[in-house]
Amino acid sequence: MIEVLFSSSTLASALRLATPLMLAAIGGAFTYHANVFNIALEGFMLISAFFSVWGTITFGSPWIGLLIGATSAMLASLLFGFLVLKLKADNIVVGLALNLGSLGLTTWLLEAIFGVRGVVMVETGGFPTIDLPLISKIPYLGNVISGQNLLVYLTLAIAIFGEYFIYRNIFGIRLRAVGEYPQAAESVGISVNSYRLYSILLSGLFAGFAGAFLTLSGASMFSENMTAGKGFIALAAVFFSQGRPSLIILASILFGYTEATSVALQQFGVPPQLMLTIPYLITVIALTLISAFPRRAKNARGTASA
Repeated sequence: MIEVLFSSSTLASALRLATPLMLAAIGGAFTYHANVFNIALEGFMLISAFFSVWGTITFGSPWIGLLIGATSAMLASLLFGFLVLKLKADNIVVGLALNLGSLGLTTWLLEAIFGVRGVVMVETGGFPTIDLPLISKIPYLGNVISGQNLLVYLTLAIAIFGEYFIYRNIFGIRLRAVGEYPQAAESVGISVNSYRLYSILLSGLFAGFAGAFLTLSGASMFSENMTAGKGFIALAAVFFSQGRPSLIILASILFGYTEATSVALQQFGVPPQLMLTIPYLITVIALTLISAFPRRAKNARGTASA
């Protein structure tokens, strides 16, 4: 069992499974620092997952599918921003409505456009896997890191750049000022609502990338409710890391590893239903620990509507 838990194939799967969580969590980090409680990541991912498949099948290119999927998620995030910032709606209610609405919309569109229920396959394939020339020759480590989907490497680069963008770039400094001290930010001419809207749009963009990764990597397919709570796990990774992209990498890999081991341990006769609860159990434990040591939780709800 130990060999399975720490095998190179399990760790490679953990990195692959962590990628959509990482992407969505990076998007969630922007709204976290803007002090917007955004639980609509799940809905953004699901909408992008569907439209990235539609775009890939229609135009025959996964890159166009990625663009269309990310755009659809940004449009959904724009709706979220309009309802929360302009109409002063409760962000938790709006987020839940978008999550439920995206499930119903994609299920209906799946049958209306493709004439199927359940699953649609992408025959043109998804993004390619990349063999890293030097790393691939390193025993064990090469099997873990090399041969991953192209988006895995791009996501790691995005996360590293996100650390600089949030903590060293003028936009990130202003964004954090909006989240920490909105009155002070307004007093120096920073538009609080504008920066909150930017953060919501960025969350839609990166959640859109996450949704496209789910459908255009590996089997290249879309199935009903294929996000299956990954948006909420990404949200847990955001709070677990306090919105810091460097820590989001570690938190996402942790959650990805629990999902990978839940699959690997099924070969030992452990009921699959029990093992597949492990990632969500870890999420509940993480959120419980976070709530025990709150940082800005008391201001999280409704701040965007203030």
